[in-house]
Amino acid sequence: MRPEHLAYFKDLLEGRAEVSWNAWFPRHDAEFARELPRAVYLRLKFQKLDEAEKLLRAAGVEYTPDPVAARRERYYALLSPTVLDERGHPRPEFRRKAYNGAFGQLMDGEVEEARATLARYIQRVRRLPMHRQAEELEDLCFDGEMELTLGDPEIGRVLLEAVASVPRKNDQVDPAVDRARELLGLT
Repeated sequence: MRPEHLAYFKDLLEGRAEVSWNAWFPRHDAEFARELPRAVYLRLKFQKLDEAEKLLRAAGVEYTPDPVAARRERYYALLSPTVLDERGHPRPEFRRKAYNGAFGQLMDGEVEEARATLARYIQRVRRLPMHRQAEELEDLCFDGEMELTLGDPEIGRVLLEAVASVPRKNDQVDPAVDRARELLGLT
């Protein structure tokens, strides 16, 4: 593994990389396919950041992952390239549509409208099977945390408030609600 690739892995996991995995890896895919043993190449291609961490450890590269940045990068790595920009970050037009358009309303400063849209979104989510409720609330909570800590804190607070408004009632749903309340300082 080339030192510059290890340096990128380190920067990515420590939150300093300018380009996310889905934009960076395709630029190096052919090179990795040529230079790496097939098993290593396939693990890197499909296990992405997990394999990048293993390669850092194997090379003896010391790094201190930023937990929030690492979570963000793992999330971005899961997204389809069709919704990402040239840096591997979610495109604004994709973000605007999130949560029935509430994210776009927040981007436009329409906070009260976004709160109302989020309330309707939460009502719809609460009619889903419990495991789907948990997934939807976890996604909303994650986006809220990413915005709060790495993006627009006002957007993050509004998203987290929507999750925190859900009554605790189930061990599948409660973790997202509890995390949102914790991030808002309500616990």
